[in-house]
This record gives sequence, C-alpha cells and structure tokens, in this order.
Amino acid sequence: MAKALIATDGSDFALAAAKRAKELLEPSLELTLLTVVPPPVLPVGAPVTGIEAAPIVTPETTEEVTEVLHDEAQGGLDRTARALGGRVETRVEYGDPGAEIVRVAADEHFDVIVVGSHGSGFVKRVLLGSVSQHLLHHAPCPVLVVRSHDRV
Repeated sequence: MAKALIATDGSDFALAAAKRAKELLEPSLELTLLTVVPPPVLPVGAPVTGIEAAPIVTPETTEEVTEVLHDEAQGGLDRTARALGGRVETRVEYGDPGAEIVRVAADEHFDVIVVGSHGSGFVKRVLLGSVSQHLLHHAPCPVLVVRSHDRV
C-alpha cells in the first residue's frame, strides 16, 4: 500500500494543508503525520561567551523542556489526526525539520511527502530558510506543497 508522510507543525494552517492534501491524494494511502521539534536556539543578541552565555542547563531541565516540547508537538499531531479521521499514525522527531523529514521519508520508503507553504516572499525565505524548499531539493520521493488559501 502507498504511504504519505504529512509534515506538520500543528498550526491551524498546517491542519488546513493536511485536510486539503487528504482530499487530493488517493483515499487508500497510509497516512503518517510527522512533527519535527527543532533544536533550541539562543535569542538574538544573547552573548555567546563568558558566564552570561546561557543559563545553566541541567539534565533535569533538558528533560523537562524536551517533555514539554514533545507534549505540545503530540497535541498538534493528535488534533490533526482527529480532523483527518480514519487511521493515521503520528510521530515526533527531533532535529532540523527539513533534514529529519527527508531522513524519515528515505528510511521508511514513503511514496509522497506533503508539506504546507505559507507562500513566504523572497526576503523571508532567505532569512528564515524554507522547509518546503529543502524538501523539493532533497526528498527521495515526490513532494506535494499545499499553498495557503488566504493569499491576496
């Protein structure tokens, strides 16, 4: 049976993109929803050397933060799975979203990757990067990019 990997961040837009993708794809596809939690980053302007470089991080703190991030991600996946109906697998991975989506798609031989696109302009895409752009260039299978309906 063919398999579709739907990459989502749990947002309302991503939920709408997943619903639209399900409408467009073969109804018998096995669906897997994937959220990738990116690594934490220091706030812009935060010092990177000296004692003020970062708060003291203990293994307990790291575990607590990871648990909170996982719960938030799983909540978004569960909400999306309920909206899609039927049998939908969910999973949470950690790392760079583009790279992790490509890795999962390759390792598990998905037939298509579905991702939403906010239709960001050139400047925003250059400054922030783009998961959909990364997938289009590196995915081991076709990529369906679902555009936002709220464009003017």
